[in-house]
Amino acid sequence: MSANLLRAACALGLSALAACNDTVEPLGLAGPPATATIVSGNTQLAAVGTVLPDSLVVLVSDAEGLPVPGVIVEWSASAGVLSQLRDTTNAAGLSAVALTTPESAGEVTVTATPQGLAAVTFSATASPAAGLLVFRYIDAGSYHACGITTTEESVCWGFNEDGQAGTGSIATTAPMTRISTDRTVRMSSAGRYHSCEVTLAGEVWCGGSPLEGRTGNPGGATFAPGFDLASRVVQAGLLHSCALTLSRQLWCWGSNSDGQIGTGPAIPLPGSTSPPKFALAEVNAVTTTGLHTCAVLVSGQAQCWGYNASGQLGDGSTVTSGVPMPVPGLVCRREPDVVPQAPDPDFYIPGQAYISAGFAHTCGITSADAIVCWGENESGQLGRANFADGSTPVPVVGGLAWRAVSAGFNHSCGLTTDGIAFCWGDNASGQLGDGTLTASAVPVAVAGGLVFQSISAGETFSCGVTTNGAAWCWGDNAYGQLATSGGGGSNVPVKLPFQP
Repeated sequence: MSANLLRAACALGLSALAACNDTVEPLGLAGPPATATIVSGNTQLAAVGTVLPDSLVVLVSDAEGLPVPGVIVEWSASAGVLSQLRDTTNAAGLSAVALTTPESAGEVTVTATPQGLAAVTFSATASPAAGLLVFRYIDAGSYHACGITTTEESVCWGFNEDGQAGTGSIATTAPMTRISTDRTVRMSSAGRYHSCEVTLAGEVWCGGSPLEGRTGNPGGATFAPGFDLASRVVQAGLLHSCALTLSRQLWCWGSNSDGQIGTGPAIPLPGSTSPPKFALAEVNAVTTTGLHTCAVLVSGQAQCWGYNASGQLGDGSTVTSGVPMPVPGLVCRREPDVVPQAPDPDFYIPGQAYISAGFAHTCGITSADAIVCWGENESGQLGRANFADGSTPVPVVGGLAWRAVSAGFNHSCGLTTDGIAFCWGDNASGQLGDGTLTASAVPVAVAGGLVFQSISAGETFSCGVTTNGAAWCWGDNAYGQLATSGGGGSNVPVKLPFQP
């Protein structure tokens, strides 16, 4: 192998840095150091107290781009332990260190300062989600997400300025964090400013902003139990929450600015200790994301209430209602014909995949396996091949047979009966996952050919869990919605850390 080829191989094969030092001599005479650049290792994530998967590597070059050997590089880290604090660039102009993350979660900054040059900085994230995480499903909120693992733990990540990721502290971005190691969790729901979960014993726990009583407790960065409702399902919306009890009664609490509680006129409920209000009986599923709420009764009939300026209640009007209004002609699926394959199908919650309230639109699955949507449609989120709002349910085009649906902010996603994911609507952040940034008024296949057991559409991102329990997300990553610290989004599915 020529010296040039060997040098290139060493620059790419970073694990062989020591061998490169022993075998490669500088080619020609490099000038004085002029620049320092990051070669690899930036924006990594690892469990707390573990070594990052890849070394942090910096290249020192002269003004012509030739590598400069023999330059002293000082390394420092804001937290954690580096394998060395001083190094000398090898024949390929490279200096590398390994980082062991700190024992507490958070962002770590590593600085490399070559002698005579400006420093370069690496970022890394220490996550408390140590070990393998096998998910049952993920719920994508506005800018954060929460999911349930096969060990009955709740894990959240992303936007956390109100403590909604449950990390125990307030920060703009939260890494993947186990928030329920002391309790067995049945399901979790991510809203915008708060999140909630329900334990296998039926306790409702919430965290985040407590304004208008949406958490049912004082709120904050650590989840706490709220009302004793003996529940099986909980939903965290924009400004309110709802729980479906084991006896299939529906109770809601929090803001009632637009009648979203479902108990009568749109009158705000006072204070942060507002008790839950009874809304409906004989309920099989409930959904809320924006300022309206929808439910599917045991009979399969769909009912909605709350804000209705775009026709999101589906009753043929644009009149806001503080009481449940039937969605004419819509009979939703009631129980699955076949329980989706999953690591533990006993935790599949019948009905929850059959109706979904987005910010200003709603989608449901009929007894004939068709998705119908209604409400706002300025981005094509109704899947009707046009951009006109609609106040009554109309089938999504394409004629596919569907198993699950999720309505986000201005987009929607669904799973076919064979687990193939499609999305439609706004795509400015890549939330459709089709490899483009182009909006679509018809369903487009999510790239990658993955087979999913569940799917969830957030505000500007989407997530799904494949049949082997692996979590994938796509779209915006400004607040770590994709569980990486780099900040860059993706228009195709990205596998989250610690996955099978």
